[in-house]
Amino acid sequence: MSTTLFNVKIFEPEGTAKPTNCISVEEEITDDVPLSTIRDHLVKDKKLDSDKARLAFCTKDGSRMVDGTKFGVYQRLIKGPAKKKTTKKEGDKVEGATDGAGSTDVAKAEDKDDEDEGSSKLKVYDIYLEAPKTKKKKMTELSESTKELLNSKLDMNLVKNQPALIAATLKELSSTYKHESFKALASGEVVTGATMSEKDWTIVLRNTNFLNGQRIVFSKNTNGSRTFQRIDRAPFSAFKIKARHIDSLDVADSSIVVKQEYKIPIYVTNDESYVNVFETASALSNSMASSSFSQRDIEASAGGGLFGASLSVKGGFSDSESKALARSSSSSTRSMNITYNFPRAILHLDPRGLELTDECARDLNKVDDADSLVQFHHDYGHFFAGNVQLGGRLFASEHFSSEEEGSSTKTANAMKWSAAASFSYGSFSASGSYSKENNSVDTTENKSSSMSSQLSWEAQGGDTILCNNPPAWCPSVKPFQNWRVINQKDVMPIGNFIGQFRQWKHIPDKFAGIMKGSIKKVPCKFRLKANNVPGVNDEYYGLRKNKDRERLFYVWDKYSDELKDNADGWKEKELVSEHVAALKSRMKEDSFTVGWEEYVGIDVFNNGCSFEVEVETILGRAPRLELNVPYRIYNRAFNMYLAADDHGSWRGRYFAYCFYCKENRASNWVFRIHGDRARTGVIEDGQEVELTLLDDNDQPVGFVQRFTGDMSTLLVSHYGVEDGLDKTTRHDAHVIYE
Repeated sequence: MSTTLFNVKIFEPEGTAKPTNCISVEEEITDDVPLSTIRDHLVKDKKLDSDKARLAFCTKDGSRMVDGTKFGVYQRLIKGPAKKKTTKKEGDKVEGATDGAGSTDVAKAEDKDDEDEGSSKLKVYDIYLEAPKTKKKKMTELSESTKELLNSKLDMNLVKNQPALIAATLKELSSTYKHESFKALASGEVVTGATMSEKDWTIVLRNTNFLNGQRIVFSKNTNGSRTFQRIDRAPFSAFKIKARHIDSLDVADSSIVVKQEYKIPIYVTNDESYVNVFETASALSNSMASSSFSQRDIEASAGGGLFGASLSVKGGFSDSESKALARSSSSSTRSMNITYNFPRAILHLDPRGLELTDECARDLNKVDDADSLVQFHHDYGHFFAGNVQLGGRLFASEHFSSEEEGSSTKTANAMKWSAAASFSYGSFSASGSYSKENNSVDTTENKSSSMSSQLSWEAQGGDTILCNNPPAWCPSVKPFQNWRVINQKDVMPIGNFIGQFRQWKHIPDKFAGIMKGSIKKVPCKFRLKANNVPGVNDEYYGLRKNKDRERLFYVWDKYSDELKDNADGWKEKELVSEHVAALKSRMKEDSFTVGWEEYVGIDVFNNGCSFEVEVETILGRAPRLELNVPYRIYNRAFNMYLAADDHGSWRGRYFAYCFYCKENRASNWVFRIHGDRARTGVIEDGQEVELTLLDDNDQPVGFVQRFTGDMSTLLVSHYGVEDGLDKTTRHDAHVIYE
């Protein structure tokens, strides 16, 4: 069998040919085969890289040849015109020879070479492929879209009415852009997905691990509990790229058909720069921000939701880990985050372009109980992103704390200004602050929110050693070796993602069945830590008893005096007297207050401050309260339930006091979030809530507040409480899980 050797050369746009491959084919190549057959031989068994397989044939001078051209014609064009043979007469000279002997020797040598070449079983041919044309610049500037991004006025609507997130709208901020400050300090070709080979994409995959799911990482404490640390890439990949044909849009000529399949992900080229400014207020949301999740998913995490659903319905967390995850979001200091994003490509990851790895398929078949499900999630992740953006980004985060309404807006503006200064001036010596003084007739308040303009940037992608020199860092994102994951969207539980594959469609139900089988009703124990008042800290809601101070009698006395003072005429005064007398008699009954001794109030912690409710848990997770779910709140030390009685309300004036009782008289309560009372989801450890009373139809009536007479007794009333004219502006407790 004859062997054919192809010397493959790439014809560069500047006019030079660069050798790239030497490919042998154990088959005789005849002159009548088309170039498409030659291409099939070259790409067979991936002898030729996918980026070269899509290139068009050309001649030595760069003239393009279609794949239908016969190989004999192509070789004639490569070799040039055939040499003319001359008959030597005595005394004649071969053209170009210096003497007769020399010319004879040359002719004989040429004839001998032709004979040797024809008789050899090894035939060698030169093949030329046309390289794509690219623009090179020794000194380039940032793209117009990037400059426009940094120069534009920013008007972004951030999340509204969220107590733990943004509660304002970011206003316009003038730019400090200077043209001379935006010259890129590096050169190089622009790289896009269309110019990348299978080998190049393999390098990107190894650098980014975009096929590895995301898992929640915890540290183990000495007492056996766990503390949330971060969101991290799972150690093992559940998926691999499925081999596919090269897209017809990616080939150099319409005549080119590449039969070989390559493992290249489904992608869309994207190079539109953009900026995000957003607020986070918990360890979980901070970790999500630094892990390049989308702003929408980060915002959802603040309310007990993660990637579109409540944590209470997610599988894969052990008991101690779930407790740590819920506790992680306690934060009194918020963070403002800003990202400058420079994407290069968007990957669409779904069953059309992916398949399960052999290891994942094997481990998936072993999942048959809660423990193996938890282990599977720890190995392959809890979640997977179907939309991944590759490129580079600069990320900065600064903590701030302010009670001023709208301070989030000011802090976001300050951070945007600081970021612009970083790009424009390339220096970090400037500083700025934002403050506001509010003087009214009866109060004087000085509230400020400050942030240094000296941002410390964290680079993901690009040349990371240039992270604090943004103009120099920007061009370093161009090489695909420097691409990293900068944004992740369409995130879902990994079990649901696997269920999209036809042969694994039973997995979501299988996982759900394992979780359902592990559902148990258990007590959820917690405390309600009161918001501090001037000069007092560390106080809790609690069931209390004080024989020496009849607190509820004092409340009744103040309330009855006010009703009598506001009565119109003697007839109404008589009716009021009868009403308050009946109320007094009711409040003295043992089933309510045991002769005024008992009350519900805010004071130092004791055993009356430990509450519990019955909740359902899955996979042995730690029990947690949920927003807008009715509860009967129980105290084991007193063996009593929390209740409120509103029979003292009079003609539109709502009045209710809190007490404790047996289960048959217990009230229904819900926890809500001030500013977003319709929100649902898990209540995180340390989260501030309103304890809200429900009526007999489970409709909210009002929430628990301090009585201003002693700043301790708890009422559900307009009368004599803080913000008395508007009972919708006070939220008084932080949930602390035991």
